[in-house]
Amino acid sequence: MMDFLAHPLSLQTVYLLVSVAIAWSAAIVVYRLYFSPIANVPGPKLAAATGLVEIWYDLVLGGQYVFQIEKWHEQYGPIVRITPWQVHIRDPDFHDELYTMKQPRHRKLDYICHRFNTPSSLSDTPDSDLHDRRRAPVASLFSRQRVQQLLPSVQQKAHRVVDHIQRYCDEEGKVVRLDKAWAAYATDNVLWFTLAMSYNFVDAPGFLCSFTEATSNLIYSIHWLTHFPILMKVFNAIPPKTLTRLSEEIGAIFQFQEDVRGQVRRVVSGENEGHKAVAHRTVFHELSKEIGQAPGAMKEMEDNGVNTTLAGVETTTRSGSLTSFWILKKPEVHARLKAELEAAIPDPMDIPSFTELEKLPYLNAVIQEGLRLTYGVSGRIARWNPSISVRYRDYVLPPRTEFAMTPALQHRNPDIFPGPLEYIPERWLDNPVSPSGHPLSKYMVVFSRGPRMCLGMHLAQAELFIGIATIFRRLDVGLLETERDVVDMAADYFAPVPGNAKGGVRIRRKAGDEELGE
Repeated sequence: MMDFLAHPLSLQTVYLLVSVAIAWSAAIVVYRLYFSPIANVPGPKLAAATGLVEIWYDLVLGGQYVFQIEKWHEQYGPIVRITPWQVHIRDPDFHDELYTMKQPRHRKLDYICHRFNTPSSLSDTPDSDLHDRRRAPVASLFSRQRVQQLLPSVQQKAHRVVDHIQRYCDEEGKVVRLDKAWAAYATDNVLWFTLAMSYNFVDAPGFLCSFTEATSNLIYSIHWLTHFPILMKVFNAIPPKTLTRLSEEIGAIFQFQEDVRGQVRRVVSGENEGHKAVAHRTVFHELSKEIGQAPGAMKEMEDNGVNTTLAGVETTTRSGSLTSFWILKKPEVHARLKAELEAAIPDPMDIPSFTELEKLPYLNAVIQEGLRLTYGVSGRIARWNPSISVRYRDYVLPPRTEFAMTPALQHRNPDIFPGPLEYIPERWLDNPVSPSGHPLSKYMVVFSRGPRMCLGMHLAQAELFIGIATIFRRLDVGLLETERDVVDMAADYFAPVPGNAKGGVRIRRKAGDEELGE
């Protein structure tokens, strides 16, 4: 080694190495552009030549790749090559072809399954067969029937949210962040359902919820963790308290995860006996009976605990906040919804069951349209198959090719949803169909489809119906200095992020009202 340092490379050797590197890079680019099995797929040449294009839009411009892909589809058509190794398809009628139960099933990309630090969780299990085995003991725990057991608690928390808003707005000068109220409500419901634990965030001053602050930090780091997987390994090697001293935001992420993992461990060990005092059978108490002795079971349950909390809180918070904003922003929507709720709910303190609320056509339409604009996931849902080709029209994507579709772009498709960026609940009335004659609901993928469909779908829907019905039956409030930039997607960080994410949905008692609610 010392001899090498004593004889540095000659200038000629440096030139040779640089020349070889340039020639090698040029050969890779030529192969990707002209000899790759997907070279015939249309798209921008620069994106086909290098993955740096994706990094530019993800990291430098900040979550803008989804919008660039949307523009490329307008230019090149329904199939576009967006990286040297990945093809993107925008065709609503092809969605089920990629994500349904067909065998052999497509795999999730292995190299993105570390991003949430939950590699053993259901959503981060790349292999389809292993995913099915892991999902089997969990699926029934999230069934509609199981969720029904929790609904009295959900309704109670919805009333507590409204009571809190009333108290807060009655104090002179107080303004409520309705998005924070939804976050507190969703977090309390998810933790109560899964672990029989309640932090009572719905009663916290200003609905302050530490968990949601941490999940927001994780979302903003998602592209860095995707493109530089080593970062997660580095972070995991540092104790959360030390991380917090280095960066409060990053430290909060890992402290949140450690808190959830600790709660799961206490449930499984029997230290937390809170489930004995509740009416419903909680998810992780039941899951520990099913897989508690299997190899790696504790890690699997911990990862599922973190992932369930992340997904359950984010989706309900975003959809509830967005729907509430548009109800208040559009007086005609607010008036029509309020009239329907007053007719169906004579006593505002006696909200009907979730099943009965689903039968209210305009409430249903209001929530469906909110879910459509929530998107669920704004990033690409990518898959690959090691053994079979995928055919799309005249294009054959050979085995090992990455292919993807994006829920946000499906929900923004003007051929299916005219005026796709506008909030129009009426589009869901009277059993609507698409131009091709299919029910419009076929194109809603906010909870995904097929064997990887969101487990928490029934809980999220119940929370939305009960929450919206309770808030808008009991309260008469208005927006305060709040515009659509607090809910419109301006960037993709796997979840949609609005341009004014810190502004929030601000509400106050309507001017001239003597009482806030009934």
